[in-house]
Amino acid sequence: MIATLIFGGVFLYSFSQIFGDISPGGILYPRESESREVRSLDGVWNFRLSPMDEPTQGLTQQWYQQELRKTGDIVPMPVPASYNDIGPNVTFRTFWGLAWYDRTFFAPSSWKDQRVWVRFGSVCYAAQVWVNGKEVASHEIGHLPFSGEISRALNYGGNNVITVAVNNTPDQTTVPQGRINSVKTSDGIKHVLYFNFDFFQYSGIDRPVYLYTTPRVYIDDISVMTDIENDTGVVNFNVSILGLSEDSEEPSIAVNLYDRDGQVVAESTGAEGALRVPDANLWWPYIMHPKPAYLYTLEVIILGVIVNGNESDVYRHPVGIRTVSWTNTSLLINNHPFYLRGFGRHEDSDIRGKGVDYSLITKDYNLIKWFGANGYRTSHYPYAEEILDFSDRQGIMGLSLVDDHISSGFSDELLNNHKTSLSELIRRDKNRPSVIMWSIANEADTDEDDAVPYFKEVVTHVKSLDRTRAVTQAINKSYKTDKVAQFLDVICINEYYGWGSTVGIQEVVKHQVMVDVTSWHQLHNKPVVVSEYGTDTMAGYHSLPSSGGSEEYQMEVMSQQFEAFDEAHSEGYLAGEMIWNFADFMTDQRTKRVNGNRKGMLTRTRQPKASAHLLRWRYHSLARKLDNATIARPADSDTHFYVSSWFARSPQGAGEL
Repeated sequence: MIATLIFGGVFLYSFSQIFGDISPGGILYPRESESREVRSLDGVWNFRLSPMDEPTQGLTQQWYQQELRKTGDIVPMPVPASYNDIGPNVTFRTFWGLAWYDRTFFAPSSWKDQRVWVRFGSVCYAAQVWVNGKEVASHEIGHLPFSGEISRALNYGGNNVITVAVNNTPDQTTVPQGRINSVKTSDGIKHVLYFNFDFFQYSGIDRPVYLYTTPRVYIDDISVMTDIENDTGVVNFNVSILGLSEDSEEPSIAVNLYDRDGQVVAESTGAEGALRVPDANLWWPYIMHPKPAYLYTLEVIILGVIVNGNESDVYRHPVGIRTVSWTNTSLLINNHPFYLRGFGRHEDSDIRGKGVDYSLITKDYNLIKWFGANGYRTSHYPYAEEILDFSDRQGIMGLSLVDDHISSGFSDELLNNHKTSLSELIRRDKNRPSVIMWSIANEADTDEDDAVPYFKEVVTHVKSLDRTRAVTQAINKSYKTDKVAQFLDVICINEYYGWGSTVGIQEVVKHQVMVDVTSWHQLHNKPVVVSEYGTDTMAGYHSLPSSGGSEEYQMEVMSQQFEAFDEAHSEGYLAGEMIWNFADFMTDQRTKRVNGNRKGMLTRTRQPKASAHLLRWRYHSLARKLDNATIARPADSDTHFYVSSWFARSPQGAGEL
């Protein structure tokens, strides 16, 4: 059932109108074991775009029934990667509609007696998947994984063709929201895609694609909730098993917990229970403990159903033992208060767009630790699982966001899509120790009357799925007019004093920040986090006296912000600060954006601006003061040069340094 929207004489299709419902069930990351094989489908695929004057041609002509090369001209396309910057011309970059991928793969005969699955880490923003012409999966909402069983579609002992149609066309009910505007040209009407946000709408198969096998009776999902009782760590678990026939007996389940050295520290049986670990090694954030980010391994084994001489299924899952809680003034981990300091970020880099890149991920985490940060927002969408694995292993805390630019038009259809996206996000990340909050939106119109029942229901939905983490959203409306903060556990505010309407008037920054933070807390009696602040800065542009866009001006505004943060934190109700942004990132073309957003501490190629050294000095100082960290003051010559030069010009303007 496909509904159509006629716009300018062209049939347009939004996410949900083409691709239907999400796939149900668990979404465990593919991991090899005694019972499971995993094979990557990453590499170079075949690719083509649908004709703009006939956007549904691939569907009507059933391109998925044959190899894509037989339907017309194709180009090579790397996976994972966004397709927008791969092409040599503007066509790929500004394309909206259906883009098509395919490739071949071999399915060994040994897979016949097993279930075979295909899993996509993300397709932006919607996808339909066929194997050998048979539909096997569909999914709406980018940045989240989906899978489908392909066992009955395979040609065992031979080659197979997998075809993917990718749709990046939004409307006001999709997550994220967007619209299509028409512009008249000499050749007719050109349709221009607009999303409701300030970052580029990269599209395509941007995360890894895997084939994996499971036994007929298999572990579908594992849920973990940890607790601490004195020195004992508690791992509560729930295991979901699928594939049993109606007359089958329930299989026995063994659950073991291993420490970092591979030694069993706790054992249990059954689909639900608790593992108790005396003298447990807790999961601590970076800098808060000499041995941060300790991970155990939870092993789940189905017993009593033998396949090829092995237990029917074995799955191993990393687990960090920790608790997260909050008061009306503070955030706590393992019952210890902590001050959140970090960044807003983006999955963004040259050429590959949002495509997963281990070199870039590793570089970014090395830089996060270089700064002395302990967390970041996954702005403004769920980040790749491969990125969050680094957070779990490195001790970097995260506020996990859905595709959260839900700005206005709070319809029932939008609400259902929003709740679905949050369900999928929580299903994916519920067991991660690094995820400490769920963020449900960014800069929505929270001053509208319709926002009240809408976000009340969204918060209720999230808490029905997970009550162990705080719920927040980033608000940019005034505390005088906002109607939604009443439902949140933690209030995140985006403020840009010293930029926007107050650019060049940095003297107002400290006063206005203090008024905002104090008023939000007094009004709602909840902890406040400044989730965005900053200024655009062109690397290498210097001005004395400072002017907006210069490196000097960025440092001056930051220093005023720091003074306000220190005062608010000393009063006891500011729980964190996150500068916007970690690095410069791409946006669409507009007069206010010349080659992207330039608010980064780093350039898009991850080179530091002067402000990076100032922020590094501050975060290291906060670590020593608040966490009793033994971390030394930054000693490298560049940081000393920039910060000492700054002190010489503005000795009172650096806050807690």
